[in-house]
Amino acid sequence: MRLSRFLAACLLPCAGAVLAQASAASEPADAAASHAFYQEAADCSAAYKAGVTARLAQPKTEARDKAILEDTERSFVFIGVAYKQGLRKAEADPMLEEAEQRWAKLPKAEQTKRLAACTAHADKLMGEISFVERYAVQNRAKARVEQQFEKEKKKQAQ
Repeated sequence: MRLSRFLAACLLPCAGAVLAQASAASEPADAAASHAFYQEAADCSAAYKAGVTARLAQPKTEARDKAILEDTERSFVFIGVAYKQGLRKAEADPMLEEAEQRWAKLPKAEQTKRLAACTAHADKLMGEISFVERYAVQNRAKARVEQQFEKEKKKQAQ
């Protein structure tokens, strides 16, 4: 346990530096391509956020919790790659809000289709990022999910 905390403490600063650097595997050629990717990242993050919210309303099971973690990791890989390409919070937050509004208005069939495309692209991105970047994505996703489960536990205790 102590070793994993030590590794996390050592690797997290490195992961931040690595995520800030551009990689040839996922860097678009121009600003238009960057903006298109940012939009896709916002749309997919909104989709995963909606899915996680829906799952949190379901009874707690191992399968539900695993799906929540997987969706959170996929969302975070989009966020990490967009950050690496230059998207920052000031621009990202409004994009995500707009994407959430668009997502809520989509018919269920279109949501299903888009979510499948998001999942395929997220899995591809996860395969393209480095080990350190993947560790950072998985670590932050796990922390976020644990936070959500703590909130859930507190609500149930009330």
